[in-house]
Amino acid sequence: MARATTDESATQFDVNAAPVPMDNNEELGPRDDDVLPNSLADSIDQAAKATAEAIQRGNMRCQVELHLPEFWDPISGPIFPNRGDQERFWRMTRRFLEQLALSLNSSGYIRAVYPDAGVAAMLSHQWADRQFNISSLNDRKPVDADDDLVVIACADPPGAEECMRLVRTMSEQAETEGAMERPIVLFNQRLSSGDVGLGLNSRRIRSQFLQKFTVTYSLRPIGDIGSVYRRYPEQWKVFVEEENLPGRYRLIKESATRPQGEMLDYMIREALEGPAAAGEVGPDGQVKQPGLLSQLVRTVGSLSYFMKSLKN
Repeated sequence: MARATTDESATQFDVNAAPVPMDNNEELGPRDDDVLPNSLADSIDQAAKATAEAIQRGNMRCQVELHLPEFWDPISGPIFPNRGDQERFWRMTRRFLEQLALSLNSSGYIRAVYPDAGVAAMLSHQWADRQFNISSLNDRKPVDADDDLVVIACADPPGAEECMRLVRTMSEQAETEGAMERPIVLFNQRLSSGDVGLGLNSRRIRSQFLQKFTVTYSLRPIGDIGSVYRRYPEQWKVFVEEENLPGRYRLIKESATRPQGEMLDYMIREALEGPAAAGEVGPDGQVKQPGLLSQLVRTVGSLSYFMKSLKN
């Protein structure tokens, strides 16, 4: 989440851009929001370091979520409204792969598995100087025996079955050979989507599959007012924008589990409008349902901060 007070939209979402310096860091002193990234490149580097630490601690199934509104719609997934967006979107994966290798101090083979053969072929041609292998989910053999680490990049609903099959096959091979499992990282997966019709059973299967993965890094903006953030091994954190400090954010909640749904809505409303606006929480920890009029007001209000832009 960029916290600069100047308009750096031209470079802020450049994968290779340096972080934008803060104008008032020294005056403010240490703050909770210092953990937030200053640029897209910074967030990718944070994600790589967090994932490397998780792998070194024995987590062989990791997941990274970098859902920037400039490139990502919460329902339909990747979007490329501006010229060059698609190239920048895929360059995110390259930087992550390269930074992950550096963080792991790895000289072994790293495999990047992309959603389809077309993307894999295009990137193989464009990135002739890369230091990692490229394949696609619909290849007959996406992963080789000598691949030490596998990053499944941006898997989408059409590739969900292939993604789950690949992970299952790698686990079964390791068990059969009596070998250690190789690390697998899901980078910006979108196995379930609101614009793709899925039955309850399919959603349950995909949910159970994802539960086996540790979220090592997550940056999910909330409307125009904050973000849900996690960097392994720390807890989940919810930030809202400081009204009197443009570009800075206030930590309102830390949690061992992902804040989402009604409880996240409750936290945000309590922070912005006070306890009365958030609604009551029952003894079971669930938010009590408001009246019909209150629900209508809340629905309209929620539309104004559905996804958070990282721009400031």
